[in-house]
Amino acid sequence: MNGKDIFLGLKYIGEDLIDEAETGRFPERENPKPVMKQRIRRPLLVAAVIAMMLLLVGCAVVYLLSMQQIKLGDQTVMRDVFEYDPTTGEALAYVGQEAYTQQVLTLAGMGETPASQAAREWYAFCESYDPDGAIHKSVWGSMPEFPEEYGGYGLYTQEMKDKLDEILKKNDLKLRGEKVAFQTSKLLFRALGMENVLNPGSDAKMKIDHAAYYKNGNLDVYFDITIPGENGGEGEQSKGYLYYRPKDCFIPDTVVLTDVAWEEWNYTTASGHNVLILYSEASSVAWIFCDMPNCTASLRVDTIQRMAAEKGSNMQVTKFDVVTKRHLEQVAEAVNFSLEPELVDGWENLPDNAVPAGQEINGYTIDPVSAFTDGYGYRIILRITAPEGVALTDPDDYSTCTEAGAGVYGYCTEDGDGKLNTCHYILSESIQKRDCPDDGTYPFPEGNVIPVYWEDLYSSRYDFENQRFVTTLLTEGTWKFNISLDTADTRQIELLTAPITAKGCTGWKLDGTDVLKDLEVTSVKLRPLGIEVTSENDSADFLCFTGQFSHIVMKDGSWMEFTSWEFDQPIDLDQVAYVQLADKTILPMPGVEAQTVELLSEMVQAQWDAAYVPLPVFDDGIELLSEPITMKHLGGYVTDDTGDREPLYEYLNITSIILHPKGLAIVGPAAFDSPDTQATVTMKDGSEILLTGMGSGPYCDEPLSQLEAESTIDLSAVEEILLPDGTKLPMP
Repeated sequence: MNGKDIFLGLKYIGEDLIDEAETGRFPERENPKPVMKQRIRRPLLVAAVIAMMLLLVGCAVVYLLSMQQIKLGDQTVMRDVFEYDPTTGEALAYVGQEAYTQQVLTLAGMGETPASQAAREWYAFCESYDPDGAIHKSVWGSMPEFPEEYGGYGLYTQEMKDKLDEILKKNDLKLRGEKVAFQTSKLLFRALGMENVLNPGSDAKMKIDHAAYYKNGNLDVYFDITIPGENGGEGEQSKGYLYYRPKDCFIPDTVVLTDVAWEEWNYTTASGHNVLILYSEASSVAWIFCDMPNCTASLRVDTIQRMAAEKGSNMQVTKFDVVTKRHLEQVAEAVNFSLEPELVDGWENLPDNAVPAGQEINGYTIDPVSAFTDGYGYRIILRITAPEGVALTDPDDYSTCTEAGAGVYGYCTEDGDGKLNTCHYILSESIQKRDCPDDGTYPFPEGNVIPVYWEDLYSSRYDFENQRFVTTLLTEGTWKFNISLDTADTRQIELLTAPITAKGCTGWKLDGTDVLKDLEVTSVKLRPLGIEVTSENDSADFLCFTGQFSHIVMKDGSWMEFTSWEFDQPIDLDQVAYVQLADKTILPMPGVEAQTVELLSEMVQAQWDAAYVPLPVFDDGIELLSEPITMKHLGGYVTDDTGDREPLYEYLNITSIILHPKGLAIVGPAAFDSPDTQATVTMKDGSEILLTGMGSGPYCDEPLSQLEAESTIDLSAVEEILLPDGTKLPMP
């Protein structure tokens, strides 16, 4: 508000009110005292009103929200440091670690509330209690059990619980409370008497991914929100995470801000809510905080809309399309910060209008096909049928699939009938035997009933251009039914008569190669849906490492490849001839003659040899490396408790890079098997030729990445090559 706003506001004050103020007339009270009527001069009145308004404006500054109000402190963390070539950006060597500072914010509350005071006390205690982690390490495996309502506070000793209770009592606060169980988020919101957390009348669209409600009124909501585009244009989508925290509770949740420049500002929504927005172009998230009378609402917004590599002018830079500040303000406008979520009366008995399996909803049906268990795992097949003309799968796009809005978690696959409007949906779960009680009972015995609660139907596909999943609602509706595991084979076949030695992967080197060790294996048990390997190193992987997988070979010469202890489909144990581990150790099934195993292994090896593709020889190419180099490769992402995501890089030792007229061949410990992998060839005349990843290639002696050129390369006219990580290689 400024002076102009004040004067504009004064014009709406009626003459009658000014006259009453001039004559000093006020509402009568009981037993009024005699007063002397005195006229107030109008210029002095106006000056007094203006002065009062300006005073109020000055007071309003006190109530502005700021990051400092929710900051608990700074924490020092370590990160890896690498030496880079200043001209090429090439990672040359690992230097060590360096310390850097991160800001820690609380989600417990803003200002000087009991909850925010408790957050500061608890943070200070946790920072000083076990700084080197020695106490945590000493109680590992024997931590005390605390009531469910203490979940989420990170307690691992009675001393920590006692301190938490002390802080709660001192500040007269309650715990988070026990989580109230709901089958799906839609049922939770029906029990809260609302559809979502949008403001009534908002034009935004919201899809709830997950929500959790706790007895003392705490609500966590994870959702996708789409803000409508201007003039009917395409809406802008982002993912949000909203946390409602009543001020009579203490929740220890914190936010760790990355060490980049943050911008903060206050914004007042049309509904009158003042919010604090934290934003940084160098961070993948932004935060919106709102301080309400009875609760604090904290909203985390993912800011990255699209990620791509931009190449040109001999430079390669990873570009991120991020949401704008205006988009964050639009999200703040759309979200209802004033909610005080409470369960409605009779919420336990609200109907869900579910139908049984096989019953049609808007032309869609879900039917059980089969249900199998081996005691430690099950595999259920459902068939989904859509109206004619609706494609549930796409033969030309493997990323297209059909899925539930909530309730079940599995994967979609072709059902083999040649129709696009039908597909199979696989539900499965497995538990390793070592994680089960030793009383001989099965977690999934024959006849065990698996409840299925399927809510809504969605079609999902991956948008490769914008690098995100696009989900479309097919139909609303709920199916609810039980499936009995009526087909079972609970046999476990021990393949060893004595301990053996086999190679197992125990970790990875900096260059991406596996660390392999010869380890003693004492047991290998085969089940229809899995395999259990027992060795001196419980974390070692004997089933899959670089370029090598495990196989189950059947008596008829067919075989199945597997890479983990869980199988994608059941196997018939009676038809298994042998198991071959990743290091090619052959383990015959009991009762199968050695001669049969030898003949089958020779036959299968011949099939593999026939299908084997040797490392291509590029006679028309030029080797660009005189010695190995290190390439930086995005291997994935690391996410912390608040959802902040940081890239996880591999540094691969590349032994050969060959440029040939049709593209580029890169040999190293891992393949760049993504079609998004790109490189650039710069010609002597300044023109450029783009090279694009060819996706997963054939199995070779060494992992091979091939990038295809958009046009034929004249090797004699090449100036330099820009690799996917930004490293520049001059033409020899």
